[in-house]
Amino acid sequence: MNIQSLAINQPHVWQINLTPSAQQPPLPEEVLSDAEWIKVNRLRQPLHRQRAILMRIQLRLLLAQYLHTAAADIQFSYDQFGKPQLKDRALFFNVSHSADRALVAISLSDGLGVDIEYWRPVEQMEAIVNRHYSTAEKVYWRALSLEQREAVFFNIWTCKEAFIKATGRGLGMGLSRCGFKLDERYQLESCPAEYGAASQWSCQLIPLGDRVSAAIILQRQNCQPLIYRFDPQFPPQIP
Repeated sequence: MNIQSLAINQPHVWQINLTPSAQQPPLPEEVLSDAEWIKVNRLRQPLHRQRAILMRIQLRLLLAQYLHTAAADIQFSYDQFGKPQLKDRALFFNVSHSADRALVAISLSDGLGVDIEYWRPVEQMEAIVNRHYSTAEKVYWRALSLEQREAVFFNIWTCKEAFIKATGRGLGMGLSRCGFKLDERYQLESCPAEYGAASQWSCQLIPLGDRVSAAIILQRQNCQPLIYRFDPQFPPQIP
């Protein structure tokens, strides 16, 4: 696989499979730290634990290729809001998963967020819009046909989730405080002043197929993500 070097406005986005395969050799669980095992073992559902283990191992294997180090030697730290980051390394990442699929975004710039959501029935969709959409977003969404609303709902949700993850604040910031243009470009239109002007952020939808939405946001005026698929048995060579 030909992997381009990271550029300041070209983050890499990796698709990761969280379904174990009997045909593939087991992944090296020994690369996980004691702290990671404690977090994984807090999950009650076996399927959730299994996916969390696969996610954490593959994240380490992937980051190891960028850092040119052993996966077990990677150290993580956390900011004041609990956002994970690499300790003493000028490389930034963000992770999202939905069911058996995950995305890992990697960048030379901080202010990076990614989100993925499989479409599913949402009984209280309009109530969620009323609570979490900005005023302008509500007007736009209500003007859509019923057939259009589902796609726009999940697209905008991934944009909002990517933004609050990029800031590190999570849901504590309030999704209604960030507003996007609900057209084909989904650019950030408004955000809290402490995160700069909305024009300093660039959002891109990531095409992943039917009935799944994904988005990446970067605190740059231009974002051109490169999309790859990660195979832990054949790790990419990162220049």
